[in-house]
Order: sequence, then structure tokens, then C-alpha cells
Amino acid sequence: MSLFAVAGFGFTSLVAAHGQAATGAPEWNTGSFNPARDAWQRNETKISPENAKSLQLLWKAKLQVKTMGMQSFREPLIVSSGGKILALLAGSSNEVYALDADSGAVVWQKKLAWASDKPQEPGEGRGFICTNALSATPVVTPPGASERFVYLITSDGYLHSLALGSGDEKDAPLQVLPAPYGKPYGLNLVNNVIYTITGQGCAGNPNALYAVNLANKKVTVSQPPQAGLWGVAGPTIGADGTIYFESGDGAYDAKAGRLSTSVEAFTFSNDTLTLKDYYTPSNYEWLTKRDLDMNGTAVIFPYKDRELMVASGKEGRFILLDTKSMGGADHQTPVYRTPLITNTNANFQTEGTWGSHASWLDKDGTRWVLAPTGSEVSVKFPITNGKAPNGGVIAMKLEDKGGKLALEPAWQSRDMITAEPPVIANGVVFALAGGEFTGQANDTEGGLFSSEQRIQKSVPAKLFLLDAKTGKELYSSGEQITSFLHQAGLSVAGGRVIFGTFDGTIYCYGVK
Repeated sequence: MSLFAVAGFGFTSLVAAHGQAATGAPEWNTGSFNPARDAWQRNETKISPENAKSLQLLWKAKLQVKTMGMQSFREPLIVSSGGKILALLAGSSNEVYALDADSGAVVWQKKLAWASDKPQEPGEGRGFICTNALSATPVVTPPGASERFVYLITSDGYLHSLALGSGDEKDAPLQVLPAPYGKPYGLNLVNNVIYTITGQGCAGNPNALYAVNLANKKVTVSQPPQAGLWGVAGPTIGADGTIYFESGDGAYDAKAGRLSTSVEAFTFSNDTLTLKDYYTPSNYEWLTKRDLDMNGTAVIFPYKDRELMVASGKEGRFILLDTKSMGGADHQTPVYRTPLITNTNANFQTEGTWGSHASWLDKDGTRWVLAPTGSEVSVKFPITNGKAPNGGVIAMKLEDKGGKLALEPAWQSRDMITAEPPVIANGVVFALAGGEFTGQANDTEGGLFSSEQRIQKSVPAKLFLLDAKTGKELYSSGEQITSFLHQAGLSVAGGRVIFGTFDGTIYCYGVK
């Protein structure tokens, strides 16, 4: 079966292709919900704008996790197995927990053994950039498969395949990264191939796109190495199977295939990764000099007979691309480029947009695009919800004016300290203010802040529920959460909102 079934103008959603829309299963089996990374939970019916104010903490569980740098748990996965709904949490020191999503009780847990022939290093790694941590959100075989497995890459660079119901290993671990302690990001699984990207060149691992063919166990790595690839949700997969990712600042030589500060598209066939297309901002030289990476996971969605993508980064602009021709003949001409929406200070560390995006289609046919930001907005939003000096979540609408597409500001949320990527479900935006102190350069003492310093400067996270059309606050967790989180985010399925914090606590919110 192709990724998209024929319907209407040519395709339905990636969710339907993977079984979730067809079965109605209340699951969250991959980072940002689906391969298109739109973070739109289509199957949620229990939480709504009308009852959001009644949200409450259903349970919390304290798990044993050895933190690495600022990391503890990745984004949870919520899946069904053997009549139970499981919350799956991957810990920074190669721990995996399956919790009963109704009670928080541990169903199974695994401490995955070191598989590399290279020795395990003591300590937590180098600062907050290259930690010795498991860094990629796992992925679970989509619903409907005869057998379902949890796939994850441990800190030694090996892929593990765990039976969903028991945590037992299906096969021997498979080496994916050349060396331990690379920094892969969210795994994406399409047509029995797992994709990930790596960032920061940690431990000598090349920054590249990796493809793992589960049928023949062959690992393919894109060439040549790039600047840092570090969208936390990993690569995005388009309707035809094309793989997309954004690149950080570094050397740029298009003829040699070195495409820093760009959005890149690759195809995978016959165990070969091939560059298909790319978009490079016209001001990429300035962006590179200011360390303003294209650093997020882009989001893909259909529009009429087109497939569109929105990408962004530290600069604070949003780029609308057509996947058939990402940047035109010169690779620098997008469908639309917004004005500078955030980060008027050209701040490389705390402002702009980080992580990943979200997108949904309302009942009126309006396409929305949401993103976390780290500073006040610099353009007028029709709806604001108070001053937001630390940023929060912004929402834009896709506007079609005589065939010319644009992203128009719609609403800005209340203030949030280090907003994680938002999730949309049933007319509600779920937003987690992670509370992390994201400063990097220590202007007082020189050098970079240590992980310990950043941990001390962080504050407890807060969960917010917002009206998806106005950004109005419907619910706040107040002071219930006692720790922060680092690039982990939340998941929503079956009336449950689940996330983990740095101190090893897993929280589950819902309505009774």
C-alpha cells in the first residue's frame, strides 16, 4: 500500500495510511503523532474546550532514571497492547518503562545492555551539547500489524527491537551510528524503514540522515556529512516517502552537497539515500555568522492538489514550501516567507523557534500552523493573551489570496517559559511550558553554562490547555509540577496527557 490512499484530489493523511484513522485507536506511537510530524491527535474525543477546565492530575509515578546532562525522559508514546493502554518512556541512561496508562503502575521495564565493543565512558558527557544520553524518541510499529515492537537507539548507537507487550528483545541489537554517544533525534518509521538524523557531530559521528531497513538490517547513511541536524522530532516524511530535515550552521557548498542552514529532501530506494531537492534562505550567510540555525523539525500537510511544508529556526521567520519544488530553480525562492515574527535581537540561544511545529485543519477548512517561540512577537497578532516576554505558542492561518499563499498571524498565547512543541486535539491546544533555562553563553564568567548551572536556573514546568482558535487559556496546572524538562514534550491519547520531568516523575492528566 502506498503512503496515501487515493481520495479526493489524491491522498488522505499519513495517519490513515498507518492505520490510526481507520481503526480509531487512541494512540501516539511516534514523535509528534505521525510521520508528517503535525502533532494533531485526530482521535481525541474525551477532552474538549467545554470540559478542559475540569482537567486534573490522574496519577504521577516516580521512576528510577539516571539523568545525563539535562536529559531524563524522551517524549512518551501511548499505545495499546493486550487490552491495556501503555505509556512508554525511554530514559537517558537506556532505561525503558512501560506504564499502565490508567494507573501509572509499571507493566514492564528494561535496562538495555551496552552493545558496542567500544568501552562505556564514565560521567555524563560534554556539557549540555554532547551528553552520553539516549536522545531519540522511540517509535512503535503502527496499529494493525501482526506483531508490534518498540524501536529505540541507545546511547551506544545501537537499534533495539522490543516486543511491545513484554519488552523482550526481538533480535540482537543492530549498530546504526559509527560510534557511541552520537546525538540522534526522533525515530520515524515508514514502509518498514526507520529514519533518524544526528546533530552536533558528537563523539565523531557524522551529522547525517540514517536509514535502517528492517527487512534486511542494512544501515544507509547520507553523504556528505552536514552541519548539525537537530530537529528534536527527527526527520519528516512526505506523502510520497520523501524524507525532509533542517540543517544547522556550518560550511556551505551546494555543488559538493554541503547544505548548511537549509531544508533538505532525500529519497530512499534500494538501500540508497539520494538528495532530491533543497531550500536555502537567501540570507544564509548572515544566518550562519549569527549562529541562527534552521534547527527544527518541519511539518507537512496537504492543501488542494499540493503538499506544503512549514520550516523555521532560530531566526524567527517561518518558511512555507511546496514539496514539489522547495525553493524554485535557484533553491532560494519559497512559496512564502514571513516577516521576522520573533527574535528581533538575533539571539542564538533563547529566542526564535525550537523543536518542532504543529498543524491542523478546522471544520471550516482553515489550515492552522502552530509553533513554540522564545521571545515577544514583533508583528501584530489579531488576538493576544497578555504580554509574553518569554514567548509561548503562536498560531498562524494559511491564507489563499488569488492563488498566492501566505501565513497570517492569528493568535499569541500567554507567557510561557520555554514552551515545548504544542499538540492539537479536538479543538484544544496542549502546551507545556518546560521551564528550562536555555541560556548557553555565560557572559559573566565566560564560556558556556554547565548543565549543572542550567539545571539550577530552570523552574518547574506548567501545563496549559488553550482554545485552538483563540489561544485563550482554558486550564493551567499551576504549581502541581515540581521539575522542568528538556526537549521532551507531551503526548495525548484517549483522554490522557502524559509527560515526564527531569526529576524522574511521569505525570498523567485527564478528565474523569
